[in-house]
Amino acid sequence: MNSPPFEGRFERIELPGQVHLHLAPTRKFKTLTLKIFARCDLEAGVASEVAALPFILRRGTAKIPSQRALSQALENLYGASLEPNLDKVGEEQVLSFTMRLLGDRFLPEPVLERGVNLLHDLLWDPVLDEAGHMRAEEVSQELEKIRRRIEALIDDKGAYASERCVWHMCQDEPYSVFEFGSLEDLPGLNGERLEARRRALVERAPLDIYAIGAFDPDHLERLVREAFSGPRLALTELRGTMPNPAPRAAKEITEQVGALKQSKLCIGLRAPDVGPNFWDLLLMVGVLGGFPHSKLFRNVREAEGLAYNASASLEQFKGLVFLYAGIEPENAQRAKDACLEQLEAIRRGEITVEELESTQAAYRQAYRGLLDLPGGLINFDYLSRRRGQELLAPEAIAAVDAVTADGVQAAAESLWLDTVFLLEPKPESESPATEEAASA
Repeated sequence: MNSPPFEGRFERIELPGQVHLHLAPTRKFKTLTLKIFARCDLEAGVASEVAALPFILRRGTAKIPSQRALSQALENLYGASLEPNLDKVGEEQVLSFTMRLLGDRFLPEPVLERGVNLLHDLLWDPVLDEAGHMRAEEVSQELEKIRRRIEALIDDKGAYASERCVWHMCQDEPYSVFEFGSLEDLPGLNGERLEARRRALVERAPLDIYAIGAFDPDHLERLVREAFSGPRLALTELRGTMPNPAPRAAKEITEQVGALKQSKLCIGLRAPDVGPNFWDLLLMVGVLGGFPHSKLFRNVREAEGLAYNASASLEQFKGLVFLYAGIEPENAQRAKDACLEQLEAIRRGEITVEELESTQAAYRQAYRGLLDLPGGLINFDYLSRRRGQELLAPEAIAAVDAVTADGVQAAAESLWLDTVFLLEPKPESESPATEEAASA
């Protein structure tokens, strides 16, 4: 008898210390993907500390005290991989480690237990100096990488414009904080502070451990219980993502930088509570600017020729919608008006059958593709739960297909304009100091 098709369903198990274990065993994959998430509030002055942690911890453990030795240990696990990561999820920072192993049944010897223990040791038993602090050389190296990452924002003018728009739009909200923090925070960081931050996370942060692929669920649950179920303190009560403030008069900001050939336009809008209207809002953003068939691309870029590129995106936790366009400086006002006109068209109900069905088909394909991506399924489940939903990829497809043109129109009507940000070329006659002030 054939088993039912794999849908990416995770069984949730509560472990002591409020550690959440999520298991999805399947014969579809020959590999096993393990991922651990820890989250905390996104805060100015702290973000750089949190951002540095996963990359410093990836440098070794007390038992495997160097990056070279850790690489060899992974190779001894038949070519296992280990990736640190940091994400901004609404107004929270989420650090994670992903380990990929071959399933034990495909190997001459089991490796799962060693993999689970290694993942545990990265967070709970890192390599420290004699004072019990993170080692100065590794801290210095990773902080330098963060410094370069922050400074490199100005080199990607589209990303820089987007980040500046967010900063102006959410200036008095935690969402304005860049996930890697700020340059001003870096000089005060050291191994002592970072070790204190690590302890606070492993002792008090909400933890989720995911496993998907080739494994026996009872065996893996036992291994995780043994490794991760040590004593923890009472969890820190997180602030989480704050609701959007009440509508206010829209603001328009222009900044100038050098070495810029085309201006970057970023328009920020806000939505009320996303939860009940998530799927309508998602489809609205897709119709507006998520794909090559969308209104921004077809009309602002193709028909009117006002932009080199034009798109839209949704921040699903905070409820922010952004419209982007790369434009000639002299076309700024016309491009802004044209972008907002596409939103007005949706508000008037001008949504063609082709636009809606093409958008549904694009999301349908994306969710179907998740079923072949173990890491994608983990992230989808984790983010869905953070949004207050528990659903499978096929259920997401059904939700997409259930959205109507009226729902898309209502989602557009719920938005209000907050910020129009324009990044334009600095006149050649101005001094470099002007550019420095604009990027401050």
